[in-house]
Amino acid sequence: MVEPPERTELDETRITSESRLFAVDLFARFPELRRHSAMERIEGEETWILVVTVPAASGDPRSDLSIWVDGGDDPSVMFGDWHTHENVWGAGLEDGAERTALLDLIAGILADRFVMCEEVGGAGDGFGTILDLSEHDALLEELTSPGSPGRARLRSWSGRLDREVALEDLERDKPA
Repeated sequence: MVEPPERTELDETRITSESRLFAVDLFARFPELRRHSAMERIEGEETWILVVTVPAASGDPRSDLSIWVDGGDDPSVMFGDWHTHENVWGAGLEDGAERTALLDLIAGILADRFVMCEEVGGAGDGFGTILDLSEHDALLEELTSPGSPGRARLRSWSGRLDREVALEDLERDKPA
């Protein structure tokens, strides 16, 4: 049985070098997140990593934001059940731009630009992905994608954009 990771108060002198570098960038951009920071290590490991767990402003634990340095060297973000890593989110960008892209993702989640989008009904009921609401047709594309039941539940970090929406709702909202 795998034990949960050991967690304690953040001591930046004890975390991995990548955790330290990421913490500098993260807290420079989001100083308010420092109060949600800690460090943890997996049982049997000697290294500690940065972990930041930010409760959703909505109070819904399914919309919490987690930020950590996976394996001690891969900054990562989890929003609800969805997650990504710096090297995935920033794939194809020039060196250094990957970090900025991941920090921009965090800012977008906190500003409700990015929301969780979960299928309602159909074979993928409950399956979730992240949706960028600054992209004009993002929701329409998601609701009309192959295999989509045409209905989704949106969850935002603040809770202000939480709702269930169907394809017919979007059609009704179109200007004549």
